[in-house]
Amino acid sequence: MGKEMDYRVNFNENNKILSVEITCCQKRIGEIRFKNGESKKCPECGAVHTLRIQHNHFHLTLNK
Repeated sequence: MGKEMDYRVNFNENNKILSVEITCCQKRIGEIRFKNGESKKCPECGAVHTLRIQHNHFHLTLNK
């Protein structure tokens, strides 16, 4: 059985974060660039996955 929700962080060769791939409702719904405020909406359930960057860390938020 697949993961209901999952995030995969992609790095470049210099270990800098490039993007975050999002799985929701057991389907890959896409990728967001590592940029403050980027988001992706799940076409199945309508959940919005948002990336927020703050100082030396980041948050991935799910809003249903």
